[in-house]
Amino acid sequence: MRVTLYTANCKGNKKNCIYPNRCMIEDEVDFVAAVGYDHVCAWFDKSYRSTDNFRTSDVDVMDCDNDHSDNPDDWIYPENYEKLFPNVSYIVVPSRNNMKPKDGKSARPRHHVYFPHEPIDTADACAALKAVIHHKFSFFDGNALDAARFIYGSACEDIVWHEGEITIDCLLKPSMSAIPQGQRNSTMSRFAGRVVKRYGATDHAYKIFMEEAAKCDPLLEKEELQLIWGSADKFAAKVQSQEGYVAPENYNDDFAHESLKLSDYSDIGQAKMVVHEYGNELRFTDATDYLRYNVEYWVESKQRAVGAMEEFLDL
Repeated sequence: MRVTLYTANCKGNKKNCIYPNRCMIEDEVDFVAAVGYDHVCAWFDKSYRSTDNFRTSDVDVMDCDNDHSDNPDDWIYPENYEKLFPNVSYIVVPSRNNMKPKDGKSARPRHHVYFPHEPIDTADACAALKAVIHHKFSFFDGNALDAARFIYGSACEDIVWHEGEITIDCLLKPSMSAIPQGQRNSTMSRFAGRVVKRYGATDHAYKIFMEEAAKCDPLLEKEELQLIWGSADKFAAKVQSQEGYVAPENYNDDFAHESLKLSDYSDIGQAKMVVHEYGNELRFTDATDYLRYNVEYWVESKQRAVGAMEEFLDL
């Protein structure tokens, strides 16, 4: 089992948003060391934690405070997860409030469960996975499903390191595309905003919106969908009225046919093509030169970047 956490240089600081330390973890010892600091489960652009800066994640964390019942017989203990997720990889870590009173609730088992999964590259997909987990296992905290959530660092000795045959996304794959109750309105509102920004409030955009709405379980009422789309339509009109607005059909027109052959061989033209094709993979700093993200980690790759540029010029 292998997970990647990103730690802060502090512990217990809720105002901190910087998580610069990448920790690739393959055993319990390294995991305990990492969670001793405030940490997140995703890499964020410039190491600044925010949903907009989300770039990739290979693990998600779920909270279990056992607030779903005051009956100890209903509580979930770390040893229960082996029956709940017998073939799934997971790590259970006591939270800093484990067996302590919290928010008016009596002392009880409180812990975090880290589920490794295949790399996820968008905050929405990350939040959707957490929403599906919560939908299937409602004892997890439904208010802790944010893709940019951070966890307070806490010293711990006893953790459960469970090596499974599959990851959580494999277990829930049939349900991954579903938008569960409680998430439908917010999910469809965000989706509508994105689709009108890309295509405008067009018939084509509306068709895509309705195809996405078919994933709601249960389906939203038609009246509610129309209200969501109406808000997106107003949003599109506001965007289009802004100075400098470029219509979707004209935006990035140089790349409309997905051809790598340049129409402009200037430095700017070449740079645009590199950004268009490899903008999510390449980064440059004075300290590191070029870095390339190879799905698992950033590697020094000036020669790769130069080779990519030469490839474009040879076409």
